[in-house]
Formats: sequence, C-alpha cells, structure tokens
Amino acid sequence: MNKINEFINSGLYETLLKAVQERNVEIDNIVPFSLLDYDRERLVAARIEIEDLKALLSTNMEEATSFVKSKMQLDFDEEDEYPVGEEVIDDEKPRTINELPYYKNFLVAFLIEYYLLKIQPKELGKYLKRIRIAHASKYEDRLKELWKNVL
Repeated sequence: MNKINEFINSGLYETLLKAVQERNVEIDNIVPFSLLDYDRERLVAARIEIEDLKALLSTNMEEATSFVKSKMQLDFDEEDEYPVGEEVIDDEKPRTINELPYYKNFLVAFLIEYYLLKIQPKELGKYLKRIRIAHASKYEDRLKELWKNVL
C-alpha cells in the first residue's frame, strides 16, 4: 500500500494527473486507505506490480495521457443492460444525486487497463473477469476499440 501511495504522490503521476485536470476534473487529494487497498487488489488481479506502471508511464507519458483522456470521454452506461421485456422504467433507473470529486488514485485503475492493453492484451479479459466487471466482454471490446483509436 505504501508503494501505491508513493506512486500517486510521485512527480510522474502528478504529471499525468495535471494533464487530466485540464478537462476540469475535480480531484480530492486525500485518498482513504481502503481505496489504496482496492488498488493493491486490482494490481494483484492484473498480476502486475506498481513498478510496472511506473516504468510504462515514464516511457509512454504522451500515449498514456491520450488513453486516459479518451477513456474519460467514453460513456460506458449501457442502455441495453436489461433483456428485452425486462427493461427498467425511468423512475426505477439509478440517478446521480451528487457528483463527488475523483480521489487522486483513480488513475491507477486506468493505468492497469492501459498496461494490459499495451503489454499483455491477452490478459485484459481475464483481469476484467477477476475483478468482476459487469459485462466484462463488452467492456473489453470497448477498451480495445478505444485503444485502436489512441494508436
């Protein structure tokens, strides 16, 4: 957890964070320990180390920035999430009451996906299933499409 905390407070990570903040993204610099633990679990599920992310980011900052910005523009809400005949009426759909700022560590999850797309693309689907992403195959396809556009 200390390694993750050091990483998100490093100059390298701050550079990426500043590039993202140009999009008027509000960031909360105080990260609860539980979220750092969650990041550690994601790294374990991806079977990579925080040093892998550091190394990749240090040599591919421009590409990583492009990936993160592109991903932040995507709308991952699925309108067809429910089978035909079982759709939810508008009154039952979830609504956002307040939009809270992103915690500073939010880019760790993006960087894990970036790493897998760039270095271990065959592992992306397995990773998404390990972290129990809903509709993992669809999400993987969307990420791969985004990746092609970044390249």
